Amino acid sequence: MHKPHLDQAYIYWKNLLKPDDHVIDATCGNGKDALRLVELVPQGHVYAIDIQEIALQKARELIPNSNISYLLQSHTKLLTGEFKLIVYNLGYLPGGNKNLTTLTETTVESLAKASQIISIGGALSIMCYPGHPEGALEEQAVQKWAEGLDPQKWLITHHTWREKSPTLFFILKLKK
Repeated sequence: MHKPHLDQAYIYWKNLLKPDDHVIDATCGNGKDALRLVELVPQGHVYAIDIQEIALQKARELIPNSNISYLLQSHTKLLTGEFKLIVYNLGYLPGGNKNLTTLTETTVESLAKASQIISIGGALSIMCYPGHPEGALEEQAVQKWAEGLDPQKWLITHHTWREKSPTLFFILKLKK
């Protein structure tokens, strides 16, 4: 099935990443984004984070033993170091409990932390799903957070496709 929002994100990732980069999938879910990241950084490393063990199990089944570490924790608990890309695919686990979603407050907290560990020339890729109530609040909060970034230090793009469909923020770090 054609998903233009994901296609656009993957184009950005492919153009950004080098084979030895280190990246974080901050909301691993079923592992589809992590799989793409593993393929893009074969000599690097992917850190896949999720609060649901079932999500990480599904990701492990999808992704062969590879250059990936699975972390059962909140996306507010990011690693230390520098990373080329941090990916967020917000909302709920596809095929899972739709009442268990990422939350506006923790997402904004995580983004603030992520902005500190992105390398210069690296990026944040944030997919929002405003079609459900928490997702709409989350998208508004991400937009407000992004608008607060210094435009001398960050290049911000925001793609929208149509009302209540996913939107993509791609935020490139230009300098410290």
